[in-house]
Amino acid sequence: MSKRPLVIFGIFAAICLVALPAWALTQKGGSDASNGSSVPASEQQGLQLFQINCGACHTLAAAGTDGVIGPNLDELLGTGPKSPSAVKANQSRVLSAIENGVSGRMPKGILQAAQAKLVAQFVADNVSYINP
Repeated sequence: MSKRPLVIFGIFAAICLVALPAWALTQKGGSDASNGSSVPASEQQGLQLFQINCGACHTLAAAGTDGVIGPNLDELLGTGPKSPSAVKANQSRVLSAIENGVSGRMPKGILQAAQAKLVAQFVADNVSYINP
């Protein structure tokens, strides 16, 4: 019996089990914002709460999330220049959506009280506002 098939299998196994994972670990993937490095330390808790509770549904560049069900919050909320009034309005809008839900598409009460406020503040402060 020839040892050639065993050698070929051994090489293939080494590539699949060692070389490919080693290559994948050396590659830098994702966006720079996906690790939250551009978010101020005071908003890290809001970032984490958003990623855990909202990121599967909503896209938000600052959080590094790419949700597939809910709206892209950068597009929905960042429709004008960033101003204190725009941030306050967006914070109120997001807090209302978290507490009351949205037309049966988004359930109400995903987060409660202080956590809901942290996420609303994080989203309002970090939406990609359009700067004319």
